[in-house]
Amino acid sequence: MLPLATLVHNNAQNTTTNLIPNQLLNSLEPAITPDQSAGTNNPTVELRVKQLRQWRVQAMKVLNVVANSKSPLGNVFKHGQKV
Repeated sequence: MLPLATLVHNNAQNTTTNLIPNQLLNSLEPAITPDQSAGTNNPTVELRVKQLRQWRVQAMKVLNVVANSKSPLGNVFKHGQKV
């Protein structure tokens, strides 16, 4: 899931720069899931694409929850504590 979350994040437009990180770093915007308009007769490919689409939706939901979280995590360590 981490590579997918990274891809979703790097394909999202930055609100400060109004640019997409993948375009800045790689000069391209890779597709998260393949275009299904062509279709295929391979059931394994169809299943994999369906899974990728579901994982993409899950990753976007998690990223949105974290981005919209209003309260930062509290400090779990105390000053002088050895960690």
